[in-house]
Amino acid sequence: MKILRLPLLALLGLIVATNLGQIHAQDIHFTLHRMTPLAFNPATSGGFYGSYRISGLYRDQYRSVAGNAGYKTPTFSVDAPVLRGFKKTDWLGVGIFFYSDRSGTGNLTQSSFKISAAYHLALNKKGTSTLAIGYQTGSVQREIKDPFELIFEDQYLGQLPGSELPQTMEQLEMDKKGFLDHVGGLKFTSKYNKTDEFYIGISAGRFGKPDWSLVAQGGQYQVDPRAYGEIGMTTVLNSKWRFSPNITYQKIMGNPANTLVIQGIMDLNYNPEKEIVLRGGLGYRSGADIGDAIQIMLGADIQDIRVMLGYDVNISSLTSASGTFGAFELAAQYIGKIYKRPNPDPIIFCPRF
Repeated sequence: MKILRLPLLALLGLIVATNLGQIHAQDIHFTLHRMTPLAFNPATSGGFYGSYRISGLYRDQYRSVAGNAGYKTPTFSVDAPVLRGFKKTDWLGVGIFFYSDRSGTGNLTQSSFKISAAYHLALNKKGTSTLAIGYQTGSVQREIKDPFELIFEDQYLGQLPGSELPQTMEQLEMDKKGFLDHVGGLKFTSKYNKTDEFYIGISAGRFGKPDWSLVAQGGQYQVDPRAYGEIGMTTVLNSKWRFSPNITYQKIMGNPANTLVIQGIMDLNYNPEKEIVLRGGLGYRSGADIGDAIQIMLGADIQDIRVMLGYDVNISSLTSASGTFGAFELAAQYIGKIYKRPNPDPIIFCPRF
């Protein structure tokens, strides 16, 4: 445990020192971020014990404030370790990832489909320490699904709402606006004894500041690069309990937007014979003033299936409108195992004479 204190404290101290008082905006984020592993770091592709992994997550945010115009974000991913590497303890993992984020009266939709690959390099003979090098690429698109549901200022200046096509509407790009995203990532994982594991990872993407404006004339909205960092561990406390603390940090380069999340999850080995593990934890997500949300996480592992529920208790200045009802998440993950049946040579039993 002592070997983990220095990196954990160093990362937390660096984040606080460089970003105190600069927390304003946000990018796409999830409370159950570990249930959608390819969303932020491609180095996680194929980084698990099993033959393939299927992950799905749905987030519903600020329905208490905006009703059906709130944020609705489903994600889906599949990844697998597919090839042995240059050494017996190395392997190559690949994956696909999809998400769609829809919000507002006009159903402003951002969606993406990406493919990823990661090479997991063993750093010792036993393979207990690995360095994963990942790359992800794919399209990111944005469009307004229902543009005629929008009402602009010029509709109220000298004319009734909806009386004729407003000038602002004519300036909108009705086609999708998109760009090709490239994401690179690293992840170091070390199993320093039979039960405990430590990991740290970084990733960055959205380079080149692509044009993201849906206005045909005068639009100058560009997408800034995004950096992401994660550090955490899993430690077995006794035969019944396991503890998993985790810190993630997300930074939009070139502006003060950033997000800090601190979480802790406890696992209870409820029924070892039926392989049932109960999970629960709390988290904190940064924001202006005292923060954005307190996170509540509940779930269970039933053999190879993991299900999780996440809920954000809003603590920001929006509580006067939201009544502390922030976001709700539902996630499921399945790790399949495919093993080849042994095909031994036939044994001929000779009778004894």
